[in-house]
Amino acid sequence: MDFEFPEDTQMLRDMLRRFIRKDVLPLEMKFFTAGELAPEERARLRRAVEQMGLWGLTIPEAYGGGGLDLLSACMIEEELGSTFLPLEIGEVPPALFACTGEQVTRFLEPALAGERRPLIAARELSSLHPQGWTTVAEVSSEGYVLSGEKLLSFAPDPTDFLIVYAKSPAGLTAFLLDADAPGLGISRDGMVTLKLGKLPVAASAILGKPGGALELGVTEAPRLWIRTGARYVGAVNRLIEMCLEHARTWTSLGEPLSVRPAVQRMLAEMSVDVESVRWLVYHAAWQADSAAADDLRRLAAQVRLASGELLKRAVDRATMIFAGPGPSPEIEPQRFVRSLAPPEVLEFALEQARAVIIADLFTPPTQ
Repeated sequence: MDFEFPEDTQMLRDMLRRFIRKDVLPLEMKFFTAGELAPEERARLRRAVEQMGLWGLTIPEAYGGGGLDLLSACMIEEELGSTFLPLEIGEVPPALFACTGEQVTRFLEPALAGERRPLIAARELSSLHPQGWTTVAEVSSEGYVLSGEKLLSFAPDPTDFLIVYAKSPAGLTAFLLDADAPGLGISRDGMVTLKLGKLPVAASAILGKPGGALELGVTEAPRLWIRTGARYVGAVNRLIEMCLEHARTWTSLGEPLSVRPAVQRMLAEMSVDVESVRWLVYHAAWQADSAAADDLRRLAAQVRLASGELLKRAVDRATMIFAGPGPSPEIEPQRFVRSLAPPEVLEFALEQARAVIIADLFTPPTQ
C-alpha cells in the first residue's frame, strides 16, 4: 500500500501554496470589504495562474483542458480552500458542456478562455430546493418569458453570463443569458439578487433540453463532491492555523489561551478530524482514478457528508476559541467559512448526501 503522492503533483501543490500565501492572502480583507477585486488585481492573479500552468488544468481534454486526474485535482482544491478569495483557475460549470451550435462559440469557448465568467442563478431566497423555486419560464410566441428572482454569489460584470434555472411547462429548464441583457436587473441590498421582470428570451437560449436542467452535469457531480471535500479540508486547515495563532498571542487572566485545557482539547480534536476526512477524500479520489469504485456516487456522498460535518464542527470550535458567543459575521472564522459555504447551502448539500447514502444502504446487494 503506497501513500506517496506523485512527485510532480506535490511540486504543483507546493508552488500553488507559495503563491496563495504570498499573493492571494494579502488581498482577502480587501475582497471581503468590497465584495470583489479590482479588475487590475484579477488580471494580475489570472496572469500568475497561467504562468504556473494551472489555467484550465482540471478541464477535460476533450474541451481543450489539461484533463487532470482527480487525485491531483483534490490536492489543488485543498490549497484553494485555504483562502476565501475565489481564485480563478479556468473552471467552468459542467452544465456548460451541454452547449450546442452557437452556444459553443458564444458561451462555452469564451468561458474556457477566461474571457467570460459563467454565474449559476439557481438559488432563491424563499427556498434552496428546486421544488420550492418560484422563477418561471412561460411560453411565448418568440420563445419564453422569464419572471422571478435569483440569488447570485457575486455581482456579474457586463461581459459575464448567467445560467438561469426556471420552471417551464416541460419542467425545470436552464437558460443562458448575457449579464447585460436588457430588462435584467441586479440589486445589492445585503445580497446580490438577480431580478427577472418579464424578461423575453429565445428558445435557442435553452441549455440542454426543456425540462432537463437537473440532468446537466449529473455525471460529473460525484467527482465535484469529492473535490469539494478536498476544498473543505483546506478550509479547516486554515481555521486551525488561525486558531493556533490566536491561542498563542491572545492573553486571558495573565496566560495565553494555548495553556487552557479546553482550547487544547478542541485543537486536538480539530486536528484529528481534518486528517481523518483528508484521507477519506484522497481514498475516494484514488478509487475514482483507478476505476476501483463500483458506485462512485455513494463514495462521493460519504465524502460530501463527512467533509461538510467536519467544516461545521471546525467553525463551532473555532468560534469558541475566538471567544465568540455563537455564529457572528464579525468573527473572522465565521466570515471565512460563510464565504466558502453558506450554512443554508451546506445543509441542503448534506441532506442530499445523506439521502444517497441511505438509499444505498437499503438497496439489497446484488447476487
